[in-house]
Order: sequence, then C-alpha cells, then structure tokens
Amino acid sequence: FLEEENYPLVVKPIEPLPGFQLSRLCHTKEDAETCFNYLRKEKNIRAVICQEFLRGKEYIIDAVSKDRNHKVMMIWSYELGNANGTSTVPFGCIPVDSESEESIRLIPYVRGVLNVLGVRNGPTHTKVILTEDGPCLVEVCFRTHGGDGMWRPLCRALTGGYSQIGATIDAFLDPAEFSKLPDKPPSPFRAYGQEVFLVSHSQGKVKSMPGFELLRLLPSFLVMRSTCSVGSKINYTVDLSSSLGRVFLLHHDKATLLRDLSFIRHVEKINGFCVLEATVSNLVRPRGDHLAVRSYGQNFAADGPKLIRHFSNDRPELRRGLMRRTMTTTDASKEVVVLVDPYSSGCCVGLEAQKRGYNLAALWTVGFAEEMKSHIPLSCGGLKYIKEINEADTIEETVKRLESATGSLRIVAVLTGGEAGVDTADAVSEAMNLRTNGTDVPNRRDKKVQQELIRAAGFRATRQAGGSKFEEVEQFLKTEPFPIVLKPTESAGSDGVKLCHTFDEARSHFDLLMKSQMVNGGACGSVLCQEFLRGKEYVVDHVSRDGIHKTMMVWVYDKRPVNGADFVYFACEPVDSNSSEAKIVIPYIRGVLDVLGVRNGASHGEVMMTSAGPCLVEMNCRANGGDGNWQPLCLGLTNGYSQVDATVDAYLEKKAFSALPNKPPSPFKAFGLEVLLVSYSCGTVKATPGYEIMKKFESFVYLETGIKVGSKVTHTIDFITCIGSVILMHNDEEIVKRELAQIRQLEENNEIFTYAETSNMLKSKSKLNLSNATHSEENQNVIISSTRPEMFSH
Repeated sequence: FLEEENYPLVVKPIEPLPGFQLSRLCHTKEDAETCFNYLRKEKNIRAVICQEFLRGKEYIIDAVSKDRNHKVMMIWSYELGNANGTSTVPFGCIPVDSESEESIRLIPYVRGVLNVLGVRNGPTHTKVILTEDGPCLVEVCFRTHGGDGMWRPLCRALTGGYSQIGATIDAFLDPAEFSKLPDKPPSPFRAYGQEVFLVSHSQGKVKSMPGFELLRLLPSFLVMRSTCSVGSKINYTVDLSSSLGRVFLLHHDKATLLRDLSFIRHVEKINGFCVLEATVSNLVRPRGDHLAVRSYGQNFAADGPKLIRHFSNDRPELRRGLMRRTMTTTDASKEVVVLVDPYSSGCCVGLEAQKRGYNLAALWTVGFAEEMKSHIPLSCGGLKYIKEINEADTIEETVKRLESATGSLRIVAVLTGGEAGVDTADAVSEAMNLRTNGTDVPNRRDKKVQQELIRAAGFRATRQAGGSKFEEVEQFLKTEPFPIVLKPTESAGSDGVKLCHTFDEARSHFDLLMKSQMVNGGACGSVLCQEFLRGKEYVVDHVSRDGIHKTMMVWVYDKRPVNGADFVYFACEPVDSNSSEAKIVIPYIRGVLDVLGVRNGASHGEVMMTSAGPCLVEMNCRANGGDGNWQPLCLGLTNGYSQVDATVDAYLEKKAFSALPNKPPSPFKAFGLEVLLVSYSCGTVKATPGYEIMKKFESFVYLETGIKVGSKVTHTIDFITCIGSVILMHNDEEIVKRELAQIRQLEENNEIFTYAETSNMLKSKSKLNLSNATHSEENQNVIISSTRPEMFSH
C-alpha cells in the first residue's frame, strides 16, 4: 500500500486511543515507515493503519443512540486559515446548523455508518471529511466528545437545554426523557457561540499572560483553557498542537459575539496574550559584517566563504565603475596602505587600493575576533596582504612593528578596515603624521560620547544614561518613558541592541550585555540606555578629506511589523539628494561629523527623522557594511562612483576626490534598491525555486543568502533571520516596481522555498490528553466565567 498509494498518507493506530496524539500525516514512504515502527515499537500499538489522505472539510458529528435510534446532539466544523506560513492553521470549531446543506448530507451518512457498525446504544462522535465525492468516514469514537466536556455549556445554550452528556445518561437510565429529545439540534440555534483556538504569532519563554485576563472580561466569555503558563515556551501556531489554548464564546447577540471574536484576533496579531522574556533583538539594521560569529545561527550572513552570492550574468557592466580611474603618478608598488581590522566593506576599500598598485598590510587590534579575520567578501577574492601585524601594547610599539614589517616600503595611509579598528587607525595615523582624524576626540566611536558631544554643540541628541554598573543607569530607567533602547557603548550595528518595554526587562538585558562577548571581539565595557526615537530611519554615507564632506548616498529603511516582531527590515532604498528629507539629514550629519572631529575617510551616520527633526542614532566612522554589496547599485545610480573608491581617492588621489560631486545626482541615473527577503514560514529547505525566479528578473543585479538545500529556515523577526538580500536596478522604474511586487508575493505565498515534508499531527489536542503534544497537561489552566453560572446548571 505504501508503495502504490499517492502521498501524503495518514498513519495511525488501528484503534483510537484516548489520551494520545498519534495520528500522523506522512509525505514519503520513509516517513511512513518511521511512524509505523514508532507506533508499534515505541508505543506498543497492537496494529497500525495506513490510509489515503482525504481532502475536504472536516466535520464532527456527536450522537447518542438508544435501541438504534441515533439522535444527533451537535455538528461541528473546523475553521482553518493562513498564519505563520501555513494555510491550514485551525482558528476555531464552529457549530453547524442542522438544516444546512452540509448537515443534510452528513447526518444520514453518519447514521448509516453507526448502523453498519452495530451501534445500538450510547454516545459516539464521528469524524467525517466532506470530499468532492461526498462524505467519507475518518473514524468513529464510541464515547462522548472529549476536551473535558468544556463544550457542554455551549451546547446546552445552543440547543435550549441539553447536551451529549445528559442525553447519554437519559439513553441508559431515563428512556422517557430520551424520547423527548429532538432528532437533531434545533434550527436556528437558540444562541450564538463557538470554540476559538488561540493562535500565536511569536515565540519565546512566557513571562506573563495579560491577554488571558482580558478574555475573562469579554461579554461572550464562557470558559477557557490555556496551554501555556509562566515559564513555559510558546512557538508559532502552525497546527492544533501549537495553539496557545482555546476559549468558548457564547452570547444571544450575534454582533456581540463577532465583536469579541474580532478582539481576540486583534490581541493575537499584536502578540498581546503573552509577554515573553527578554532576548537580544536587532533594532539597527546589521549589515553582513556584523554577523560573522557562527554561534549566532543566522540565516542570512555568516563568515564570507559560507555565503552564497549570485551576480547577474548578463549585466557585467555593473561589476565595475563607470568613471575612469587612473593610477597614481608615484610608484605605488613601493608604497603600503595599512588596513586596521579589515573585514566586509573594509576589504572592498583595500581591494580598490590594491587595484591601483598599492601593497596592503593588515593590522589586527587586540581582542579582535578570529572569526572576523576570515570574513572576506566573495568579491574580494583577490585581496592579498604582504604582511599581517598584531597590535602592540602601545601606539609607539605598534608603529615600530608596522615599519619593521613593511621594511623599505613606505606606509602612505592607515585606514579603518572595520568598526573595531577606528580608534587604533586614528591613533596610528596620527603618530605616523599621515592623513588622520587624530585623537583630539578620544573614543569617537563610543555611542555615549557621540551623543554628549553633539548635545553640547546644540544638536538634537538622544536622552541617555550609560555605565558599567546598573546603579549608574537605574535612575534614568525609572524616569524615562518606556520603551527604552539598551545597547553596548561600543559595538557594530545591532550587536546586542534591544528594545526593552519594562524596568525588569531592561535590568535583565543590562546584566546580559555585561556578561556578553561582542561580535567584533572583547567584552562589553559598558551599556548605554537611550530614549526610543520614533520616526523614519535614514543612513547617510560620506567620504571626507581635510574636513570636506561629500555625500555618497542617502538611504532609508523600510521597516514593518511582522511575525510578532515590531521592526523587521524589508528594504533599504536610495533617497534623492534633492528630496526634502535629504536636504535636512545631509547638513545635520555633516555638522555631526564636524563635532566628532571626523575630517578624513569614510563614515555612515544613522539618523532618525523624528517629529522634532533629525536626531542621531549613531555615527560609524567607517564605510557602510554589508560586504559592499551595495556597490553595483551605487555605481548605477551615480553613473560611476561609490563610497569604496571615493575613500581611496580621499586618502591617495586628491585630484580624483576633488572631481567627485558634493552629493549624488538628482535624479538618479537609474532606479533600484536593496530588498531584504522575509520568511513567513519555517522548515528544512528542499529547494529554492524563488531564488531562481529572482535571478531571471530584468532588474536583477545581485543576490546574497546563507540559505541552501538542507538549511533550516525560521520566521523572519530581525535581520539575523532574514533569508537573503537582493539588489534590483533598472533604467525603467516600472520594471523595478513590478519585480519588487513579485518578490513580496513570493514571500507571502511561501514560494521562495519548498520544504522537506515532515509528519504532522492531525487530531485536535483539545480533544485529547496532551502528554505527548507540545504543551503538557500540567500547563493547562481552565478558567470558567464566574458571572454566568446558569450555563453550567441542568
């Protein structure tokens, strides 16, 4: 049968067992064999049955029989819908009118089944699929409907006073009363009601359950059972076994019932049923260079060699600059450019210098993570260092090491290669009398220092407090309105950044950060607590030479709530330099650069456009990250230059830097953006058809992803769980818009990946003991309306 029948197949015990959830939907022969052996050997099931998978709507028909007189007590149907990447998530169990078209077909079918099976007396509940060929039996259970009889008060209100429980007693002990019962439930029902399954749109460890308290206040609330408790773990609801619980609603006014049901769905969407314990979340969009540590377990970025990158094969012109670069007039082969902690886009800057004939040396600072040293973008495969030097205890000793290592070659520039190298690059270049930002502003990459300096200079700055001891920030946390952002004072992008909603959550995250290892290496020296800035976030890329700041690009983030997270990145879009927003943020950021003493080199400032105007999030004194994947897009939009080559110009080619425009052209020379791919589902990847579709787009330039066949994908809740990055660009704006819409459709329809099928639970956990399901019985809390005792009286 397993060889010949079409899959999927249902595998389950041949006899229904109360208290166990053992029916499985199997998609392969191997899966079916595994389930079969598990049931026989692990669960000691006498015999196992394999059945075709019936497609159609599932109904449950409750009956009580006496002397072959089968009286239908209630008919139920499951309400299924889309959630969390699954199209068959159960949202409720709804009573069905006995005079409906479905009931007229189901009732005689079930009565005939009961006759064939010789059922003469007692309760049954029969599961039937209404297929396109008509009703087909799933199974008959020779007992009352399960779920601890929580449906009893609902049934009695709908029918006007009876339920399967009382009718069963009547059938055996009070024939006269049984004879008075109607043949089937009244039509219409005497009230309105249903069973509601609570759907989770997030995951984590439960800290409190405020939403469940709200349910008790609903006018139609009758009885509720939660499958979670404080301290338990919840997951995204994809089937009955992963629901948060169930609640029965009942009211004589249909509008009231529907209003309460709508309220429940709203609480689900905003993840209001449970408050989850603090975890590190990412508010600032971390480029790929911030995610090199393997322990993060991210989907999108890993160390360079693990990333899968695809360039457009038929658009090779996008891989090189359109502006002609000339070699330096001096003999660059006798000169050295030192990169301090080079990784990600810092490697791109180094490669540009190498292409112009310069030798490269890498200077690694103390504590810089070993994993980051191998984070070389795929596009920088030809990058070579003539020497790699470790930082000494003092700047003077470090300079001596560099001069000794490079020998007769002349060091002409010391550049920041990554976030951790900013301060050392400034100090070493100053000591060697090279182009530098100097050390007049100590530790200018410290986010707390940045805010204090710009505030003193009269710029709008973020309210904040920082320190290495909780007592140093405690008063701020007690007086500043929540939510509040906590992050390390020195880190790359989103490393350790979290939005905290309560004082306790902030204390917990403070302690977590002080015990943590940062992505770039080293411990967290201190923690910064800041007001949560509300508004649109922009990133402004600059390259400076002798205090002249030239804007390379202005970006804006497209962030939306999804999958239970408030700030998921969907795209990074270029902003026209003559737009009203750019005219505000560009001068603001240039003023910040002046205050921070940034006179030379690359930078990218993150700024929030609040209702009170622009406010600095943080200034990064280095090139924009993301492995420089944005270079082809920038080259196309500007007609030939980017922050990477402009950085080399600033240090080594004065004439070329002078020729660069003050800001990007308006309008751009093309249309494009970076698209961050969002997952609405989870599973083990079997194939990646969506990637293949994107690579055929007319506007496709570049795709980077860490996902391949065999990878495990989860719901996207931050950049770390993003499933890829795509660069789109074309001269026709409509083509870019159309193909962006196609990407969003692929995401929403879960068509980027096909997943390896796994066995699914088919039965409702609300009808069974949950000792073998996701949540144990001991976590189930039953709450009954104390204001409606009449629903529980006979």
